[in-house]
Amino acid sequence: MGTRQIRENRSFAPMIVVLAVLVAAAGLTLRCGAEETGVQLVEYASYEGGRAYKTGDGAYWVLNLNGAWRAMGRQYGGLVGDELRRFLAEITDDIARRGMPVSSQQEFADSWTGTLSENLKELLGGIAETSGLNQDEVSRLDAGIVMLSTVALGGAPPSACSAIAAWDGYTPNGALVFGRNWDIDRQALLPYMKYLSVVVFNPDSGNAFANVHPLGDVYLETGMNELGLFIELNNGAYSDPGYMEERENTTSLLATALNESSTLEEASSYLVQTPADLAYIIQIADAEECVSAERATFSARVRRGDQEGVLAAYNSFVPPYPEDWAGKVTDPRPEDLDPRYRNLIRLANSDRFRGKLDVESMKELLDIGVYDGGAVHPGTVYQVIALPEQLTLWVRALDFAGWQQVNLRDLFGRR
Repeated sequence: MGTRQIRENRSFAPMIVVLAVLVAAAGLTLRCGAEETGVQLVEYASYEGGRAYKTGDGAYWVLNLNGAWRAMGRQYGGLVGDELRRFLAEITDDIARRGMPVSSQQEFADSWTGTLSENLKELLGGIAETSGLNQDEVSRLDAGIVMLSTVALGGAPPSACSAIAAWDGYTPNGALVFGRNWDIDRQALLPYMKYLSVVVFNPDSGNAFANVHPLGDVYLETGMNELGLFIELNNGAYSDPGYMEERENTTSLLATALNESSTLEEASSYLVQTPADLAYIIQIADAEECVSAERATFSARVRRGDQEGVLAAYNSFVPPYPEDWAGKVTDPRPEDLDPRYRNLIRLANSDRFRGKLDVESMKELLDIGVYDGGAVHPGTVYQVIALPEQLTLWVRALDFAGWQQVNLRDLFGRR
């Protein structure tokens, strides 16, 4: 498969360990909301001021990094270098077996890295210094999930990712709760969910923020900062398949938005005013509301939900469109072919969920399959629930392990 074809679809963007053994080996725990839930992170390693943890069931990684971007990269590589080398070997062979040789992988990775911010390039450089991987290998790993997603889907844009935010009268206390499906191809991505992680960056300047991704993937598609701003990204290529090669990668911009924005208004303004490389639907939420930044390659807008207190998103821009978008946007698929948006809004307004959408009810909603009136389908790889008011995430990789809570308040600013 040619690199140009891969580039045009690069927006696809994605072991149970006994707790007692880990505790005995590490001897340390970081308590995360333990008074209410008993949830713990178990310390796994430390390196140059950074720390690596596993969630209580040993399923997911949590990294806590501090300092300059190069220093955080060094911590990253020193903490999980064995895992990064193993991950690269596995995914490189997988992609090659699917028809993309290593030389083409490197060509794509070089192009991908060139679209990232200087901060993320510094981070990758630091990883290369301590992980046992060279710069080319680190770049290939960072782009590995993107390349695998593309070859697994044959280069076609997926019906990938959906989200729902609920607040005000849709939740018991009015505080926002957010549910997110990260969708590509579960069968293809499942072997790599053992590397799924929440990486917390505490940089020297700007806001601390967390990134939910497999280890080694430094671009951002799901994250939250220390001020309670939550961002997630959905592919929008069905609405606008254009590609502007000279522009910064949107997943890199999301990391900057969390690092530099203090409010929902600042983040949404930044994302709407910055020209897009590819079309995306980006949800930005805080403890009180959520908006959707629909970024086409020719324009962008902020969309609010039709009903106060609920907003859903999937992989199409939601009509009606601005007048100057006429003839430039592909209308959504018919609901009988892709009912996810309709299903999520109906569920939120149902007697079963309206006014009751707390974390446990959101888990229940995210369990409902697309043919049963929900949004989960065979492409759903992992899910995230965010509670910005409490700076808390829940993460689950389907067919791999269950929900695990990560209290970011205990990790932001931790030195």
